[in-house]
Amino acid sequence: MYFLYTLAIVTSILLVAVSMLHIYWGLGGLWPGKTKQDLIDRVFGKGTQFPSTFSCFFVATGLFLFSALPWIWMLRFSLELDHQTLILLPYLLYFVSGIFFLRGVLGYLPFITKHWKPIFVKNTKRIYNPLCIFLGITFLVMMIGW
Repeated sequence: MYFLYTLAIVTSILLVAVSMLHIYWGLGGLWPGKTKQDLIDRVFGKGTQFPSTFSCFFVATGLFLFSALPWIWMLRFSLELDHQTLILLPYLLYFVSGIFFLRGVLGYLPFITKHWKPIFVKNTKRIYNPLCIFLGITFLVMMIGW
């Protein structure tokens, strides 16, 4: 059981970190790029228009809310959640797991990656896809460990 709690905490920390990175981009940060176009090529894969501040904050909010799910899962009995919430929580874990799996798997499909910049394809196959698949697995493991 300690392994599951450790996995849940790691999942939450990763999601908060990625959420903070989206806030940083929304505020005009350029890392890991050197210019706006370099950042677009490395992180978004195509186009010349940087996503709006609202878009960056919207994604950051979603990731931050997802980061709360492992804590809710760990504390589900201590929080004295009502019966309906306890019934819905597993479905929410499945849903979030599916989102991350879908993002992780789609990034390996050639008919999708052919539209992206080569540096993004390299980053997505080395970093983004494995991270998303890992997150998908952790939410699934939490569900199985219910």
